[in-house]
Amino acid sequence: MKTVSYSLDEETANGIKMLAEKSKMSSSDIVRSMYTRMHLDNTFDEMELRVAPLLEKLGLNSEDEIAVYAKSKN
Repeated sequence: MKTVSYSLDEETANGIKMLAEKSKMSSSDIVRSMYTRMHLDNTFDEMELRVAPLLEKLGLNSEDEIAVYAKSKN
């Protein structure tokens, strides 16, 4: 594992420390978890943009409509 150093404002540093203590995780684990969450959020956002034209073409406007459509194809 690589060790890196970042500058954080005091509020952010204290927030990470409190989250680490509350969740019984290391500060590094908290930062890795936040990175993973943000990466997944960005990935899902990109996926939504890519499928939006197809969903529009199919007339699917909600998660419920997508679920019904998906079930009908099984």
